[in-house]
Amino acid sequence: MAGDDAQKLVEHGKHSNPSRTTEPWENSNHPLFLHHSDQPGAVLVSQPLMEDNYTTWVQSMDMALTIKNKKGFVDGTLNRPTHNPNEQQQWDRCNILVKTWLLGAISKEISNSVIHCKDARTMWLELQERFSHTNTVQLFNIENAIHECAQGTGTVTSFFTKLKGLWDEKDALCGFPPCTCATAAEVKTYMETQKTMKLLMGLG
Repeated sequence: MAGDDAQKLVEHGKHSNPSRTTEPWENSNHPLFLHHSDQPGAVLVSQPLMEDNYTTWVQSMDMALTIKNKKGFVDGTLNRPTHNPNEQQQWDRCNILVKTWLLGAISKEISNSVIHCKDARTMWLELQERFSHTNTVQLFNIENAIHECAQGTGTVTSFFTKLKGLWDEKDALCGFPPCTCATAAEVKTYMETQKTMKLLMGLG
């Protein structure tokens, strides 16, 4: 008799608890999906943002957030939902997580000034506004390093590697905006010629 009652309870439970609806963000490809490895203390970049390394820092952070599928929280393409409460809650969780990643990737002095930003997008724009302008002193130092760079007793490979690193750093600081016009092509050709001349002059 007791066994029959237990069986009835089991059957009742099956009919009274329909299958739970799977939320879209439970898919690992969804930007609101949270993996168990997505922790607030995760270190996404090797070097924290300081006063003079924004250009390299933002490139590294951009790649890290793209890999995490969370870039939309900083580039403005993933806004907070307006209707679904569950989706809003999930968005809030992800937003807070991205904020902690940003705070963990910048120096303590800088983090103290942006910690109160309402969301990751606002924090990203604040850092961009503050540090994205070309640093004249840094650019001068790079230009000076390029001018003084020479092969010396090193190998041609090591000389070229060092010189290319300086060129890339300079281009990142003051690169030309995208353009497909003929003038842009001529400017690019001229700049490449200048680089070739510098490389040849520094050999030996």
